[in-house]
This record gives sequence, C-alpha cells and structure tokens, in this order.
Amino acid sequence: MNKHRYKWKVSIWILLLTMLTISCNTDKKNENIKENSTENCLTERQLKKLKPITIEPSTVSEKLRLNGKVIYDPNAVVNYVSLVSGVIINTFVSLGDKVEKGQVLAEIRSAELNKMATQVKQLKAQLKVAQRELESQESFYEDNIASEREIIQAQSEKENIEAELENLQSNLELYSPAKRESAFQIRAPQSGYLVDNNLVTGLQLAAEGESLFTISDMNQVWVNMNIYATHLNFVKEGMPIAIKVNSYPNQVFDGEISWISHVMDPEENVLKARVILDNKNLLLKPGLQVEGVVEGKNELEMPRLPERAVVYKNDRYYVVIIKDECKLTAREVEVYSQDEHTMYIRKGLDYGERIISKNTLLELEDIIAKE
Repeated sequence: MNKHRYKWKVSIWILLLTMLTISCNTDKKNENIKENSTENCLTERQLKKLKPITIEPSTVSEKLRLNGKVIYDPNAVVNYVSLVSGVIINTFVSLGDKVEKGQVLAEIRSAELNKMATQVKQLKAQLKVAQRELESQESFYEDNIASEREIIQAQSEKENIEAELENLQSNLELYSPAKRESAFQIRAPQSGYLVDNNLVTGLQLAAEGESLFTISDMNQVWVNMNIYATHLNFVKEGMPIAIKVNSYPNQVFDGEISWISHVMDPEENVLKARVILDNKNLLLKPGLQVEGVVEGKNELEMPRLPERAVVYKNDRYYVVIIKDECKLTAREVEVYSQDEHTMYIRKGLDYGERIISKNTLLELEDIIAKE
C-alpha cells in the first residue's frame, strides 16, 4: 500500500514540474520576442519593400459608432386624407410602388360624392340661368328698363353660384368618375413613391379621418441616429458623419449632423440626431438600419500607426523596429485605441524611430524563428 502511495506522489511531482517548465518557456519566449533581432543586414531594396515609416506625434482622433434608421423626409411628402366618407371597392398599388401624378390608386363608392356630383350638375345649370339673367338685366338697364340695383342682385346671384360650384369642384378634383356605375377613382396628387399605404379593399372611409397614403419623391431622406447619454459630450451639431449600410458594404454616404434633439426619447432612452442625405439612385430606403461613424479629436498626442504595422500575438501587440540600416528587432507596444485601419500607441515607441509597415507578421515570425 505504501509503495503505491509513493509512486502516486512521484507522478504528481513530475506533472507539476512539467507544467512549470512549459510556463517558464512560454514567458521566456515572449521576452525573447522583445529583444531578438535579425543578424543579416538588409539591402536598401529589401528595406524599401517593407514600407518603413518614421514615428511622429499625432493628435489622437477617436471614432464613435452610432446606430440609426433611414426615414423619408416629412417635409417633402403628400399625406392624403379623404374629404368624404365611403368604402374602397378596389386598389391598384402597394407599399413602395412608384406612382405618377394622376395615376389611379383606388376606386371608392361614396354617397357623398354622388350627392356632390349631382350638385355640380345642378349648379352648372343654375349658373347658366344666372348668367342669362345678368345679361338680360344689363340689356334692360341700357334701355332704362332695369335699375342698377337689379343688375347688382343678378351679379351677386351669379357669383354665389360660381363660388359654391368652385368649392364642390375643388373637393372633387382628386376623384373622377370610374367606369363602374356610382364609383369614383382616387388619383395620385403628385409623382413619387408610396411610403405609407392604408388603401385596403373594403375599408370604410371617414371624412377627414386617418391618412390613406403618403407619397414622397425620395430625392432626399432623413437618417435618425441614436445618441446615448454617455456620448453627449462627444457628438455635436455640424459634425461630419460617415454612414454605412449593410446592403452596400463598399459604399459610404457622407453627411453632417444637422440637428440634435434636446429631449430624450422616452421609449429608447436616447437623443435623436438628424442627418439629411441626397438619395442618389434611390439607394437609401426608409426603414433601413444604418451605422454612422463620427470622429472627434482630443488634446493627447501619440504615435499613429496603420493597422498592418502592428501584430497581435500571444495576447500582446508587437511592432518590428528598424534598429539600424541592417537589423530588425521586435518590440512590444501598448495600444491606446484603434479603429478599422489605424492604432494609437500609448507606450513602447519613441518619436524618430522607424518601423516596417508591410509584411510585419512575416518578419516577426522570422525573428522568433532565429531565437
């Protein structure tokens, strides 16, 4: 029994010593990366291919990403509200359709429209009678048969009928008789895109009720960006912003923050910022989710390196220093911040030093291999 216990203790000690040795070798390897360098001199041509850059101070520029959503410009739309009651009996368009001014969008039946159409016919007949009466009174006046007062009364009657007829006709402007008996057509008041559509067959219309549809020309759109409370000191009106959409990964829409709300949105607990963009080729569709990048500078100065010049290895960041015209050496650095293409280095570099910015990973691996 004691013999087996002894063997078990020996095995445990061997395992612990093995783990300790591996750990020490790993730490030593990381330390060697910092100090080891290539021994062979580089030719001028070889060095040129590595794209050397000189470390210089640069004002730290920080980027912030905001999320947002594309909406149509509410100042460049037509909201259609029915002036009469009735029922929709047919529709010809769907949400997002492009429509032309005067295009038939739907057909409705409406007792009010039938009544108005009848009144228009009656008023037109009355207007003819009033016109003849005025002409007769003017003729009588010239023959000293009628008085000036009678002419004024005839003129007033004619003008009253004209005013009533004009009012009815203006209400009927957006409706025209359909081929179906007692049916009327709703036509588009302007050209554009149907960005909101409540035209549904069978829908009961109420006079001056909710909007039936909205048409926008889509030449400009708004992008509402979300600003969280922690970013209030960073985002300002007038700031340039680069907007990206997943649908167009290689395209950037440049704009400017034109307005920031002073009241937090109660549902999302954010401030809304507005960006107005020209919608060339109509790429930006209302409802699209977007990401906006804004950039601000602070008073800090640090080396600014292209991302390709820095290598991340063994949980640390390294650059390859040109020690002199012959040798390269690896050095660990501390990164302050980074974005897609650049990094700001807090520690590890001195101004005036030179580093390589191409094939950095390969050169670093070569230095490690020559340990």
